[in-house]
Amino acid sequence: MKEPVQLCYTISEAAKLMNVEPHVLRYWEDELNLNIARNSMGHRIYTDDDLKIFKSIQNLKASHISLKDIKEQLPPSASAPSAAVYHAGSGSVKTSNPNGNADKMTQFKSILTNIIKDAMSENSKEMSDDISSRVSDNVRKEIDFLVRQRDEEEEARFKQLDETIRTFQKARQEAASAKVSEKKEKKRNLFSKRRQKAK
Repeated sequence: MKEPVQLCYTISEAAKLMNVEPHVLRYWEDELNLNIARNSMGHRIYTDDDLKIFKSIQNLKASHISLKDIKEQLPPSASAPSAAVYHAGSGSVKTSNPNGNADKMTQFKSILTNIIKDAMSENSKEMSDDISSRVSDNVRKEIDFLVRQRDEEEEARFKQLDETIRTFQKARQEAASAKVSEKKEKKRNLFSKRRQKAK
């Protein structure tokens, strides 16, 4: 005979039903070594049985009984792993809906995340190869662009340096030729003065 299908609650739903803060449920779980089922994303999933255990803990706490004493009074099944573990796509667990559309959306996101996670893990090799190939191509293109850009900058710098050197050389040549012309002119003037003196 099949086990009865149990309702499942998120920690926030369970905390609201128990009228406590979510951290209280986590604290009790840790201190009392309770085995709460988790979904494939690692989030806690509380069943009706879990809520019954929490209700009895809550009642005992209200009677001023310490957690150490409560731990001894808990049935062994409380620390046994819960049978209700949620897997995306399985219809064995129903979820409660006390908060309407917001909780439906949270559950839908959780299911969708699990589906995407499964698809990604199945296709991770192909995706990593594709990503690696694309990254390699992009890196290669970027390196080629940077090398071309550097070469163009160096070429422009060399052209400017060459132009500066040529301008400097031309100026030196012009200065040298002006000196030569000046010397020649001086010699002519000197020679013509001597001639005039000689007459």
